Amino acid sequence: MNKLCSFLFLLLIPFPLVFAEDLVIYVDQSEYYFKVGENAVIPLEIENNYGHQISGMLQYTITQQIMQANTKFSSSNTQASTFTINNGNQTGSLNFGTSNSPATLTVNLSFIYNDGNQMNVSLDPITIYFVSDESQKNNVQNRMQSSSQQGSSTQNNPSSPQQSIQQKLDELMNQQSPFSQDPQQRLQNNQLSQDSNALKKEMQQQLQEENSLKKEFEKQLASNEDFQKSHQELLQRGYNVTSGNLNPSSTSTGNFEVNYENEQGKWAKIQGSMVNGTLTDIEKQTQEERDELLSKLTADPTLQEYENQLTQDKFVEKNIEFNFNKNMTSISLEYQNDELQTAKILADFKNDELVKIQLEKPDKDYSYLYPLLSLLPVGVIAYFLYKKLRIKKKTPQKPVIIEESKKFDYVLVSGDLIKEAQENFNKKQYKDAYGKVSQAIRLFLSYELKLNKEITNEDLLLNLDNTIYPISEIRNCFELSSLVEFAKLEKNEEDFNKMIGIAKNLIQRKHYNQKTEL
Repeated sequence: MNKLCSFLFLLLIPFPLVFAEDLVIYVDQSEYYFKVGENAVIPLEIENNYGHQISGMLQYTITQQIMQANTKFSSSNTQASTFTINNGNQTGSLNFGTSNSPATLTVNLSFIYNDGNQMNVSLDPITIYFVSDESQKNNVQNRMQSSSQQGSSTQNNPSSPQQSIQQKLDELMNQQSPFSQDPQQRLQNNQLSQDSNALKKEMQQQLQEENSLKKEFEKQLASNEDFQKSHQELLQRGYNVTSGNLNPSSTSTGNFEVNYENEQGKWAKIQGSMVNGTLTDIEKQTQEERDELLSKLTADPTLQEYENQLTQDKFVEKNIEFNFNKNMTSISLEYQNDELQTAKILADFKNDELVKIQLEKPDKDYSYLYPLLSLLPVGVIAYFLYKKLRIKKKTPQKPVIIEESKKFDYVLVSGDLIKEAQENFNKKQYKDAYGKVSQAIRLFLSYELKLNKEITNEDLLLNLDNTIYPISEIRNCFELSSLVEFAKLEKNEEDFNKMIGIAKNLIQRKHYNQKTEL
């Protein structure tokens, strides 16, 4: 079953009518049909003729018939929560969730209270059918009602805020119900015994253990002072719990999320982690707070300037992320262009005040100019040949000795790039610094290998001889440069100095080899 038994009492509206002292609950039908995938919402009417509010315990039991291996057995779940009924007539609804396969449920509903005597209002069983086809629906008006009668209560009302919070969580946590998954799926995912009685016992024991674990975790959470404080703050601001999720790994350790909503439809949530009964992480968020921070950010002139820059560069906003940490909130606006390059505007708020904003975007791509480097030596040689031929044409009678044309000095250019990288690093221009060291190594090795062209890191590494060049160190330089350039790694002076050392060693070895040849 999908979210079955999530118990929501909605739209309670008081009407100031007073009749004889009595409490009556009505439903329109004894049998309700819903298509698979639809929410099983049942209208409910209540008449409170006492002339004052009545508080008590609203209890329901759901029984589902399960067929497995030609054997039929039932599985039941009972839940209860405190509930207050205002004076007069009220209308509302019960939401029993949905099912992803045909199923039959039987619901027994009762309200137990004490108004001088122990009283009980119990409806006759309500049957809910989930059918696969619209034509199978057979909803027929068959109004049922039940009046208050004297009876004993099997449960006591909560006497502390801690109990109240826990019972609210009981009421709204989908995972507390063993019907939150289709029982047939649960059975299929287990190694089933051939004996149906043993199978039923095994299944019930597993469900009980899961429920017990979550119940104990829920008690720990409900008794936590920090959680109670955040919970009460939201209640005072008009938020009510709507749903939640508990994911315990033990009775006192796990993750949690509780969702809220106010009358205007605005959402809020409390989420975090608990370890050995202590909240190691708790975060309270509301839609109103996020909208307010976003409004302040969009009105900031710096943000508007950054967005204009990104728009001119054809970047489009793709995603917004919020990160809350005590009194600090970080907002990340992510943008993307047609070339799938990403840019970000990062903003930090402290106590709802904007304290920092910065733009991160990729450097402009000048790689289209790299092929010109391969043409430079050809141009230089052509120029000197032209001059040589011209001189020969003018003075053929005299032999002229012309110095050998100078080649592109890639060693010198690589060395200059290393110097520029060090200067960029000192100026805290870290992306440029890492990028130029990587470029120096790539340029030097490209000409050293007689490739004489711009080449990718991977292609260059494939052309290197491991017996001559320190391939692993060169690969590490390229990887560090890429990580820093794309903001996936913070600068590290030690790593940068190692990269500089590797680049310099390559060039110094070139100088040494030239001297040896001389």
